[in-house]
Amino acid sequence: MTLSEKNRITECVRRMKGAKNIRIGRAADLIWIAMKGTDGKDYALHMQTFFRFCNNEEVLITDTDKYQPIPQMAGDEGFDWDEKGNNLLDKWCDWFNENLSDHLTVEAIEINDFGDLKICFSKNITLTVLVDTTSDDECWRFFVWRGKEQHLVITGRGLQRQEEDADE
Repeated sequence: MTLSEKNRITECVRRMKGAKNIRIGRAADLIWIAMKGTDGKDYALHMQTFFRFCNNEEVLITDTDKYQPIPQMAGDEGFDWDEKGNNLLDKWCDWFNENLSDHLTVEAIEINDFGDLKICFSKNITLTVLVDTTSDDECWRFFVWRGKEQHLVITGRGLQRQEEDADE
């Protein structure tokens, strides 16, 4: 990733700082985070890569937990990870949205030289989003929800393209 790309990404994601009303969910294997920026705009972060939420003591949830059954489904031959509510990630997202959504604020955002994203929330919670490929495949994107601004799209090759809103 070039310094110019890193600076562009950093400048764009800085708009998350101070965001509140953070909600998390998924559509198939795409994990989304929605938030309200201090500028009144609704922002979205879409992740199709490895990520993990942590606090100071433990890993809270990771991307691969969407493939893990909830305890009631353990050993069930008919486990379907994509069925809403069947996996650990879905249950954690429900818990997060009920208990933390209105109590967290984005305090800091960092981008490293590879395009990995780290978001520090209040209550000592962090989200780390890793670029996990060397290809042009999309890892994560940040954009204004229902806005007409270009999407910031990060791939294994850095900032590869910016796309117009496609009625997200």
